[in-house]
Amino acid sequence: MSPQRFLDRFLHFKAQKQQARGVLLLHQAISQLDGGEQVLQEEAPWAVAFSEKTGQPVGAALPPLDPRGSEEAGMAGPLMKAPVKPGDSYLLVNDRDQDMEAYDHTGKFLWREPCLARGQGSDAEWRHTGTDTPPGLYKLGTVYRDWEMNPNPPRDATLQAYGWYSYDMVELEGQEQKVGRAGIMLHGGGTGCGWPGAWAPRQTLLPTLGCVRVHNAVLRERILPLYEQGTVYVGVFQEKK
Repeated sequence: MSPQRFLDRFLHFKAQKQQARGVLLLHQAISQLDGGEQVLQEEAPWAVAFSEKTGQPVGAALPPLDPRGSEEAGMAGPLMKAPVKPGDSYLLVNDRDQDMEAYDHTGKFLWREPCLARGQGSDAEWRHTGTDTPPGLYKLGTVYRDWEMNPNPPRDATLQAYGWYSYDMVELEGQEQKVGRAGIMLHGGGTGCGWPGAWAPRQTLLPTLGCVRVHNAVLRERILPLYEQGTVYVGVFQEKK
């Protein structure tokens, strides 16, 4: 993780310059140690523990969730927070970092996976058909479970393009409508991967026509369990021109 992400784990020190400097020096020292990269992984047990928020009292209303960090500063993204309830989750998509981070309804970090929210066209362009995923807040709608229908299918153009699972992404801020777009999805596959390459668990991630793309295995093993336990919100962040 970056020095800033490391500092984010020490919430009580963020407003104290001297202590924050000490935390950054600690990051530098760890990064120079043999095996330091293991300590500095986002998924390391200590890092997840420091990211946990204090539990809500039983029956208390949850505050809207917006887990963006310093890495999303200055990017175009959601204008509203996700109205989470217990069991819901949030997927933060950062196209600059080409990753997706998952959080539970309390804001606890769950996992991080490679991801593209990139279309055909120049970077930081989402206002035209086929370009990058429009930034903003979405929630996952209908899921299409093609892998469950047949885990070893013959080649099919749709399966090659969309992979094991595909989820409708429901816009919550009118971000598609504002730029005359519709039909944004979260899916796997990749026509350019060929067949059976597009059906591989960890296929090569290629740009889409504006959808969010992750590995096929992530759709099944990471996202589907979240989808089946509650509403999954998706915040998409893009570079500004």
